[in-house]
Amino acid sequence: MKRGIIERLGDDFERIGARSFDHRWVVGVLCLGVLLGFAALASGTRFDNSFESFFDAGDPTYDAFNRYREDFGSDEVSYILYAAPDSPHGPWSLEVMRQIGQLTAALEEEVPFVDEVTSLANVEFMQPSSDGIEVFELLEDFPDDQAGLLAIRERVLAKALYVGGVVSESGEHASIVISMDKSSVDPVEEIRLDPEGGDGLQNLYPQVSYAKIEEILARPEYAGIVFHHSGDVPINAVYNSLIAEESVVLMGMTFLVVSGVLLLFFRRAVGVLGPIVVVALSLVITVGVIGALGWNLDMMFAMMPTLLIAVGVADAVHIISDFRIQFLATGERREAIRRTLRLVGPPCLLTSITTAVGFASMSVAPIKTLSQLAIYAAIGVLAAFLLSVTLLVVVLSFGRRSPRPGTAIRERSLAKGGMRLERSLTAIARFTLRQRVPIVVFFAALFVVSLVGATRISVDSNFLLDLSEEVPVRNTTLYVDEVMGGTMSLIYLFDTGESEGILEPAVLREIERLQARADLETEVVRKTHSIVDLLKDINQTFHEDDPVYFRLPETRELVAQYLLVYELSGGDELDEYLSSDRARASLALRSRWVASSQIDEMASNLDAYLADAPVEHAQLSRTGIGALWMQLMTYITQSQIRGFAVALVVIATLMCILFGSVRVGLIAMLPNLTPVILTLGAMGWLGVPLSYTTVLIAPVAIGLAVDDTMHLLTRFRHEFAERGEYAPAFEAAMRDVGRALVITSVVLVCGFLVNTSSQHTPQVAFGVLLASTIIVALLADFLLLPALIVMTKPFGPERARAVPEAFRESLEAETPRAVND
Repeated sequence: MKRGIIERLGDDFERIGARSFDHRWVVGVLCLGVLLGFAALASGTRFDNSFESFFDAGDPTYDAFNRYREDFGSDEVSYILYAAPDSPHGPWSLEVMRQIGQLTAALEEEVPFVDEVTSLANVEFMQPSSDGIEVFELLEDFPDDQAGLLAIRERVLAKALYVGGVVSESGEHASIVISMDKSSVDPVEEIRLDPEGGDGLQNLYPQVSYAKIEEILARPEYAGIVFHHSGDVPINAVYNSLIAEESVVLMGMTFLVVSGVLLLFFRRAVGVLGPIVVVALSLVITVGVIGALGWNLDMMFAMMPTLLIAVGVADAVHIISDFRIQFLATGERREAIRRTLRLVGPPCLLTSITTAVGFASMSVAPIKTLSQLAIYAAIGVLAAFLLSVTLLVVVLSFGRRSPRPGTAIRERSLAKGGMRLERSLTAIARFTLRQRVPIVVFFAALFVVSLVGATRISVDSNFLLDLSEEVPVRNTTLYVDEVMGGTMSLIYLFDTGESEGILEPAVLREIERLQARADLETEVVRKTHSIVDLLKDINQTFHEDDPVYFRLPETRELVAQYLLVYELSGGDELDEYLSSDRARASLALRSRWVASSQIDEMASNLDAYLADAPVEHAQLSRTGIGALWMQLMTYITQSQIRGFAVALVVIATLMCILFGSVRVGLIAMLPNLTPVILTLGAMGWLGVPLSYTTVLIAPVAIGLAVDDTMHLLTRFRHEFAERGEYAPAFEAAMRDVGRALVITSVVLVCGFLVNTSSQHTPQVAFGVLLASTIIVALLADFLLLPALIVMTKPFGPERARAVPEAFRESLEAETPRAVND
């Protein structure tokens, strides 16, 4: 056969092996120096699991969100729901209210990075007075007796402004809202508690704020009050801790599982330690790259250790497995390394490139955390390959110069993965050759069914519900949602484009009607609030709390007068509703933590309403956490399509170029598309949605699936060049490379299944789906690929050459024409 790119690469790797052996100390020292440099870079990384980690700074939706925050302040809060079940009047008992007053003061004084704390003890109350209205805080004029406090309770519960915000509709629960003046994505120097304390998680916001709030709530002076702590601060802090802890725990578990699998197959220390050291060091390089690029460790990084350990081991397994065979065959260590890299180096390089392409294809995703993962995961895979052909070769260069006398048979058995495995591989090869037509028909039918299932895939995500039910903050937040007005927000921003423009009654009426329509979306929306609510309350208060006057003022002048009197009377909540120049106003829809598809459906209903009755006196835009979730759904769909398309085109092109044949390249892609489509089909039929995590499945799966194909196809073609006939060439290829494919597949499956221990449910789904894909990919390579090759003969016509008699007889016993068909 004509020498192609793979053969020429084999020559290059043969020289690399010889030189690495001859200069092993130099190679070892260079590797150590590089690793120390990356370790230093890795030490500067920190965790950030805030919602903003999904979006680039220039993202239009995120820009709109930031502009909203500039007008209306930081959106991050801690929301504390509380009850006093043992007190006769619950939150309205005198002693409980005094405790809440003390707690409010303690939170304001002691919690790092706090902006303000609002509770029943200090929330603004309005009541009629001789001058019009009086604005006061409860603690400023605390009632002398229980009856006085209960009278205030009745007035508070009669006002919609407070119900669902600081007090529940029943009055049995109340809340404390801690507004923060920092965000999780602020520069690290601004969110350190101790400027000299470093950038460890426990010295940064929100961890320090969350820890202090929890410590205060647990103090004995607040015994008898039951607290439920939710909001951005605890959710972000719990995610940070969870990702930090799971990154270590799952990595350790994966190392143990993979080590056990390697020990089972290799029964030698070098067969275990070699691959493990390679992937451990590639992890150091990967984190160093993250630090060098100025990125943070986020929830997507939690998948990285198990992903890289499982994937990075493959090259090392192939090199060690083939080295042991060559060492037995040649009896000389240097020659064994040369031959090993000649045979294994090219396919390892190519599989590393295709796997890296699978990851890197997601760099086109508009989701920031996903595009970053795509880049550093691809670099990690390539780092594992480079360490395998350099540092691992250095490790293999040490030891006995020749095998121990009398151990060749036992070593050959171990090197080939055991005689039982070898016999199984031979049986599979012969079954495939006999049943190649039924195999192709079966996979074709499965492919069609899976394509239908893939069309049924939905897109859905939920930042909170992605946590396991074992995580307390998840259950706490859902409880708070049911009792109070919801903790997630969707904001409609009205922009008049002119100072004081919001004061126009026409604008206010448009806010009012959209708010009234949003209140009808009861499946999602729990409470709405806007400047309209405040103005109606002021108007009612001016008229002796007569409910008839719970309506908007009729003129711009009266609106302006009301707001002036409100501020002169001590009211200071206008900045929650209006921009400083009063050109913009927000309508906040507080919703339950439902799936993003439900948020999108609710927003679509409002869009339809606005299409029929558009806002005419202001420019209307949508922002807030709910809007970011909706945009994320769109990005997930785009990412899946773009990533898979890029990976498919690039990998198919590489296959065609490397094998020097479009025909071979396209045939090789069919067994790689099959497991991906089967996995997507299973997701559709089983109702597993695409999320910001499972969106990786298709591009990563095709990058992994092609690895086995590359090794088997390369060896198949090599054996065909030696033997001249397809059937015996395939059996020889299965005996030589099949054992390594089984080992690496078992390692991948076991490594990915470690993710089932995660408390992050999308990561669990990701691990199970990828493990399933690897199993199907191995079956497709052992069954579908050789069936297609033997049927289409893309390596050229067979040469007239005697086939080993034992091989021919075993086939002809059932199908006399199996070899030559």
